[in-house]
Amino acid sequence: MNNPKQLNLDVKLDEAINLNNFIICPSTEIILKASRDFISGSDTTKTFFLWGKRGTGKNYLLHSINREFLVKKLHSAFISFENGLLDNPSVLEGLEELDVIFIESMEQFPSLKEWELALFNLINACLLKDCKIFISSKVTAKHLEINLVDLKSRLLAIPAFELPEINEDEKLKAMKEAASRKGWELEDNVLSYILTHTSRNLSDLMSLMNELDTFSLEKKRKVSIALVRELISNK
Repeated sequence: MNNPKQLNLDVKLDEAINLNNFIICPSTEIILKASRDFISGSDTTKTFFLWGKRGTGKNYLLHSINREFLVKKLHSAFISFENGLLDNPSVLEGLEELDVIFIESMEQFPSLKEWELALFNLINACLLKDCKIFISSKVTAKHLEINLVDLKSRLLAIPAFELPEINEDEKLKAMKEAASRKGWELEDNVLSYILTHTSRNLSDLMSLMNELDTFSLEKKRKVSIALVRELISNK
């Protein structure tokens, strides 16, 4: 087995990340059902390809699903191709002995022969064993830059689910629910200010909610337009 530091084996549980906290709305109903089927252990859902634009919540969903496996005392590997930090395909060897493998930022997968062959062999090994694979990407499998035909075919055969960008009303609901879980109320005028003066990207909005929670506690002040303005100006 490879160096655990490279593979991020059994990533530490983050109590702030929880599948139950993922926004439930018409836009996410299908993806949440598919995610729970993947977690349940059904033999028909051993592989999962999640795709969607930046900021739709892919990373949160991936980590929250991983959390569900860790709660069950199962063993996982978390591999990210973001920023090209992995330099040797040997990191993929032997991972089929684990319970589940999470692969993030597949759109940045190095389209090199040795990497493609290593991933192809890993997928085949997982299909023969009781090991699940969850892949996330900003693009569909069809649009990945893969040269190995057999690997491309394998990826295209994996059930794919799009995590769509939720609409404005759903974003408002998500932000209010996030505030409620943190024990404070997000007033409409503050919400309106946030949406007018910051990114409307869901991931950015959720990050801002976490920052506001911490900033409010540090300042010992209620979340208000003035507090939001101060936080934004300090960035």
